[in-house]
Amino acid sequence: MARIIVHKFGDVKERFVEKVLEILNDCYNRLGAYAVEIVEVYIFEKASSMNAFLNDEKRKLGVETSGFEESFLAVHDAWHGTPRIMVAYDKMLRVTKLVRIGVLRHEVAHTALHGSLEYYLFFPPMFLLELERNRVMSKQVIRDLVYLVSIAVKDYEVTRFLCGKGCVKDQVAYNEYCLKLSDEELEEWKLAEKNKTATLLFLISVLKTACCAAPLLKDERYEEEILKAITGNVNFLPAELSAQLLKMLEATSRFGRDTHENAGRFMKEIIDQLIVKGKYLETKENNSARKESRMSK
Repeated sequence: MARIIVHKFGDVKERFVEKVLEILNDCYNRLGAYAVEIVEVYIFEKASSMNAFLNDEKRKLGVETSGFEESFLAVHDAWHGTPRIMVAYDKMLRVTKLVRIGVLRHEVAHTALHGSLEYYLFFPPMFLLELERNRVMSKQVIRDLVYLVSIAVKDYEVTRFLCGKGCVKDQVAYNEYCLKLSDEELEEWKLAEKNKTATLLFLISVLKTACCAAPLLKDERYEEEILKAITGNVNFLPAELSAQLLKMLEATSRFGRDTHENAGRFMKEIIDQLIVKGKYLETKENNSARKESRMSK
C-alpha cells in the first residue's frame, strides 16, 4: 500500500481529509503493481492558495509555462522526485461526490503512470525549433504548446488506464464536468480569436480537455453521452474549426505506450492542422511553416 503524507494549508475539515484518504487508498489498492511507494498530498483551503503555491514552485524551479492550472480542481507533479497531488478544497466542495472521486482517481493514476521527473521534462522537437528559428512562433508560445500537449497526452493515458481498471462511471462524471462550457471560457474565446497566438493556445487547450475524455468513446455504454459532451464543448467555435478539432482528436486512437512519442506525434498533428493547414490561423508567416513542415517529413 502507498504511504500517503498529507499537508494541510488553511481551514480544511478533517472529515474531508479522511474521505480523500479513503478514495486514494481504495484507488491505489485497485492499481496493484502500479501503486507508488510514497505520495505527498497537499490540500489547500482555497484554490487561490494552491495556484500561488504552484506559481512559486514553478518560479523556483525555472518552469516557464503560463498559468494554465488555475481552473483545475486538483493537480499533480513530480518535480522533486516524489509524486505529489494538490487539491483545492473550496472547489472540491462545489462538485458532486462522483466528480470528486473521479478527479482524485485521475490524479492517483497520474502518480502511477507519470510519477517520476522524466514525465515533466518535454523538449520541443526539431520541427518546432525550426519554426522558432524562422520567427513563426516565439519561444514562449512553443513552451506553452509543448506543455499543453504533454498534459493532453498524459490525461488521455490516465483515462485509458483507469477505464482498463474498471473506473469508468466516475471518469465519465469527471470528464463531463470538465467539458461543461463556462461563461469565462466563452469570454476567453472572444478575446483569443482576435490574436493568432492566443487563438492557437486556446484551441490546443480545448483539444487538451477533449483528449482526457477520448478513451471513454470506446465504451459503448457511454460513447454517445461523451461524444455529445465533447461536441458541446467545441460547438461555440466556427463550424469548420470545431469539425477540424474533432477530426484531430482521432489521432489519439494511434497513441501507444510511450508518453514522449505520443506527445511528439500529437505536436506534429497540431502544427500540420492548426498552423500549416489552419484557415483560421492563416498569416503570411504560414508560408514558412509550410516549408518547415515539408522539411521535417
